[in-house]
Amino acid sequence: MKAARQGRYINLLPHRAATRKRREQACLRLLGGGALLGLLLALGAGAVMQLSLERMMQRQEGWRQAMQQSDKVIATGQVVQREMAALAARQAAIRQLQEERNAWVAMFAMLARVLPEGVVLHSLHQDGHRVRLQGQAVSQEKVSALLLALEQAAPLSAPELLEVRVPVHAKHSMGEGAVELTVQLRLSNP
Repeated sequence: MKAARQGRYINLLPHRAATRKRREQACLRLLGGGALLGLLLALGAGAVMQLSLERMMQRQEGWRQAMQQSDKVIATGQVVQREMAALAARQAAIRQLQEERNAWVAMFAMLARVLPEGVVLHSLHQDGHRVRLQGQAVSQEKVSALLLALEQAAPLSAPELLEVRVPVHAKHSMGEGAVELTVQLRLSNP
């Protein structure tokens, strides 16, 4: 029986072992090929992704440069706008000064025309658009004549008599009845 038992364990078909070994080697080759193919696919996919990432980085860098250039253009535009605003403010100031100069010239020309005999102005003070005239007149009638002439010559100036007084020293310099006067006008643009 021992021999019969041993017969069961004897390999009578050696080609089965060789076939199994070939199948194992084929399976290992397939596994190795699959691993190699997977590695190649992973490397290929990585290379494709790397290329697309580089392209995206190049586009982003181009956009970043374009944004920097547009920021420079915007900053230059803002500087130009500030300079234009400053220039416009200067032009407005010059225009206002020119108008004020014209108003002063017109006021002096009007004063030269309407100043009656016997009235002497000795000071002018400007406070904004108001002008204060101080002077002396031979009589109160001359002050009244001055106010009427100012009202007729420049009705928009709104002449206003602020003060009329008889000074102590006027009796000697201008004569009897002399007065000091203070008149306020509004400086109007012609």
